[in-house]
Formats: sequence, C-alpha cells, structure tokens
Amino acid sequence: MLLRMRRDERGFTMVTVIGALLAVTLLSVAALSYAQGDLKPGAHDRDRKIAYAAAEAGIQNYQYYLSQDSSFWSKCDADATPHVNQRWDGSGTDPRTWTQVPGGTSSYTIELLPANGTSSCDVDDAETTMIDAATGTFRVRATGRALVDGVKRSVVANFKRRSLLDFIYFTDKETRSPLLYDVEVGERNTRNNDDDDETQTISEWAMASCGRYHGDDTDGGRQLQHYDGEYEESPGSWQALDTRCTDINFVDGDVTAGPFHTNDEFFCIGAPVFGILGQSPPDRVETASSGQTADPATGFNGGGCSPNIIGTHIANAAKLDIPPTNLSLRRDTAADYRFVGRTQITLNGASMTVTGRREHETQRTTRTLALPADGVIYVSNSKPNVPPGSPGYSCRGYAVTKPNQTVLNDACGNLEISGSYSVNLTLTAENDIIVMDDIERPGGSPPSPDVLLGLISNNFIRVNHPVTGCTVYGCNFTSPCSTTAAPRVTQIDAAILSLNQSFIADNWHCGGGLGNLTVRGAIVQKYRGAVGHVSSETGGWSGYDKDYSYDSRLRYRSPPKFLDPVQASWRIQTYNEQVPAR
Repeated sequence: MLLRMRRDERGFTMVTVIGALLAVTLLSVAALSYAQGDLKPGAHDRDRKIAYAAAEAGIQNYQYYLSQDSSFWSKCDADATPHVNQRWDGSGTDPRTWTQVPGGTSSYTIELLPANGTSSCDVDDAETTMIDAATGTFRVRATGRALVDGVKRSVVANFKRRSLLDFIYFTDKETRSPLLYDVEVGERNTRNNDDDDETQTISEWAMASCGRYHGDDTDGGRQLQHYDGEYEESPGSWQALDTRCTDINFVDGDVTAGPFHTNDEFFCIGAPVFGILGQSPPDRVETASSGQTADPATGFNGGGCSPNIIGTHIANAAKLDIPPTNLSLRRDTAADYRFVGRTQITLNGASMTVTGRREHETQRTTRTLALPADGVIYVSNSKPNVPPGSPGYSCRGYAVTKPNQTVLNDACGNLEISGSYSVNLTLTAENDIIVMDDIERPGGSPPSPDVLLGLISNNFIRVNHPVTGCTVYGCNFTSPCSTTAAPRVTQIDAAILSLNQSFIADNWHCGGGLGNLTVRGAIVQKYRGAVGHVSSETGGWSGYDKDYSYDSRLRYRSPPKFLDPVQASWRIQTYNEQVPAR
C-alpha cells in the first residue's frame, strides 16, 4: 500500500499549472501597469496631432478668404469672417478670439504678423505695416488648440502673390510682335489687296490679325490669317507680298533652364530643353492653351514638337495678365533719377555714368551719380503722361530697320544701358531699353553682395546688334549684311519685362551667327521675341542661340518695385511650425 502511494503521481500537474498561471498573472500585471503608464503620453501625442491639424485648418480658412478677395489681407482685423487678431506677444491674458473646428474637439486662432518693424496691422496703412518691403510678402500665424487638455501648436505661413518672376520664361502670345512685320520688307510702303481695305498696311493687318491667341475664336484665331498685298520695291513699283502670322518655335539646342509659362500654345521643333534636373519642387512648365488647336493634353503645337521637360508639365494652367504700363513706377522714382528722352547709362557697381537730361534740367554728359539703393530709375518720353496707343504717343514703332539706327528720335524715352551693379535696382523706360553691352551681377553663388536688377520697358527690350551692308530701305529678311565691330552682348543678369512688345536682338534676321546669349534671371514679354533666325534662302543661321537660366532668388524676392500680374492671386510661399507655440 505504502509503495503504491509513493508511486501515485496524481496532483503533480496542478503544481505546474499554478506556476504557469502565476507567471502569466505577473506578466499581465506588468503589461497593464506599463500600458497605464503610457496612456498619458499617448493621449498627449494624439492631442498634439489634433492641435496641428487645427492650426492648418486656420491657415486654409484664411487662404480661402484671400482667394475670394485678393485685398482681404489689407482689412487687418476689421473683417469679422474669419476673425483675425493682431499679433499677441504672449504676455498677460490671452486676448485672441478662437474659432472651433466644426465637428471637432479643437479650435484655432489667426494672428497677423506685421512687417517692416511695425507693431500691428494698420488698415489705413496696410501695405507699409503688412507687406515686407524687401520681399513683397506678408505673414500670418495660426495656432491650433486641443480642447481636452489645451495642447497648442503654431504654424506661420508666408504669402506671396503669383509673380511674373516665378518663371525663367513667360510669354503672353507666342507670335511675333505686330510691329515687326514690316521688317520683312525693310520699311517699304505696303498695301493690302483686300477689297474692303486697300490701304491697310502690313503692321495694321498684323495688329488686328496676329495680336491674339492662336486658337481663341471660331475663325481659327491667328492660325488662318493671311496678308495678300504688295510692297513698294522702288518708288512707283509694287511687288507681291504674301505672308501669314508668324508663330515662333523653340528649336533643338534651345535650353530654358527653369520654370516656364505661356498664356498661349506651345510651339517647337525637335526637343528643346525646359527645366533643371534635381529641383525640389520640380520646375513647372505651364501652358494656358485651351486646347482648341493644340493637343488638349499638352498645349503643344507644331509638327515634330517633342520637348524635353525636366520637371512637371501643367496643361491648361491659369492665365496671368501682364500690366499694360509701367507709368506707376515713375511715381516711385526720386526726382534726381527721372530722365526724359534718350538716356545713356553705364553701371559702375554702386554708381552710374549718365548722359541724358533729368526732368526740368538741361542736358548732362557723362555725369557720375550714386545709384539709388533699392530704388528705381525712370526714363520718360517727352510727353510722360500719354499712355501707349493714345493719340500723341509718337514713340511706339520699332526703329532699328535701318543700319545702325538705334532710336526713333531723341524725344523718345529710350534707355541705353550696360555695366555691372552692386545694389538692388530697377531700370524703367517709357519706350525701349537697349542693352548696349554686357550687364553683369556680382560673382559667386549666391552673388556677393546679394543684389537683383530689373529691366522694365513699356515697349521693346533690345539687344544691340548693329549691322552694315543693307539697302536704302533697311535690313529685311533677304538683305546681305554684316555685323559691325561694335561690342557684342553675350550676358545679361537681370529680370526682364517687356510690357507691350518683346525681348529681341536687333537685326536678328541678318548677319552671321553670334554664339550664345546668356540670360541669368527671368524674361517676361507680351509677344515672343526673336534673337536668331534661319534664312529661308541660304539655310544659314543669324543672331544668337538661347542660353537662359533661372535666378532661383526670384522665387522669394524681386528687384525694387517690380510689377506684379494684374489681379494676381496670393499663394503660400513657405509654411513652418513655430516652436514653442504661441
């Protein structure tokens, strides 16, 4: 019996089970204790995310109202929807009004962050108190708050208008300027054979037929327009003149290194390059064509058009309108820097050598003046208050079709410019700006000193290219001519804006090849300007090859008083969290 009891193992497994249950219980208690200890940090992390989302909602709400009214920023805190606050410095009781996020457990408040050393946004002087004078931007701060435990996070958004300088190359219409069609016949008289208007000149025809978008109406826009006329080869002797609107192509070898925009359709032959490799965000290549005659998916037009786009192509992009005149800049120009008629300026770092006449003064020759730091120089016609196209505006034509002729008359507001600069500056002309020799910024990347130059003309911005050997009628497309020994322009470091005409090379259509024209900055123009030409008779190339690269500083800054698009919308330029939250 005793031996049998010793051999009986009943109850042995119970000890093992109890031990295992004890171990599991201890692990469960430890896990529960750990989980309970993590509840508060986990809840805090959740509330931080809620607060950040609320701050973003505040910025998005402000941006919505700004998109509905581009002047909303100038109302300061006077508008009740949405409620915005003046900046709070964090001292004392929080005076800000908070808005609850609909359907959520959070709220946000919006503050205006004044600029230029001012303490608050003043509705009676909103531009000075809100718009940063150096960058053209304004800032708002949104703070989100979780309602459960009051966790806060703040986000600061920097707003800037969509700018003409967002692009290395911006064109309103991809056709030659209507004022340049008489270059084909070298200033000879022309007449249209149309029975309705026998006296219509080729320039008058081009203005009506070609000064529009490629496919913007039922009769085909400019694409089907045809001039069936004559030109006066010699006094009393007329010859046939048959031409169409000229759409200018980008060609193989053209490099437009940066973001690009056209309000029109896109024409090219071969595979020109657009954009820069490795940009973040990628360069935007925008076409605003409605796709009436171009490929609706691309906005490209022309046989064999296969552009090499290094970036993001945007078809049917929003159209941006160029201002019609730069006369507003005359008001922003100090009296000592307002000139009248033909003016010649050589930039010498922080000074300039001037030959010209200031308003209400006599002619000055090779006078040295300090450049107006962060300022404007304006060159007016003899009638500065007559807008382009109005009766009495006598300085509108293109005037270099005769050999070495550089101005229409000395009363026109033409600025002849060259040299190097070391201060921020904008040079403006009521008529044309003629680049006589290289215009260079300081060296280095970024340049030192870090300065920007703007060139703004009501009409053409021209690269000087004088030639010899033309006929008495000037240099037309078949003229045998030669480039003179004058300085050859090779580089322009500037933001270029031709409000009503084009950026072109004088006599682009004759003479030999000139090599690369390097532009470091941005080019904005009403009509596509030619800087080179392939002869239809010889197949030879005259003028320049394009080498255009974007000055990335223009994404955030602009030269002094540089003009913005008409009714441009505001966009968020930068978006950063402020730590600690306000």
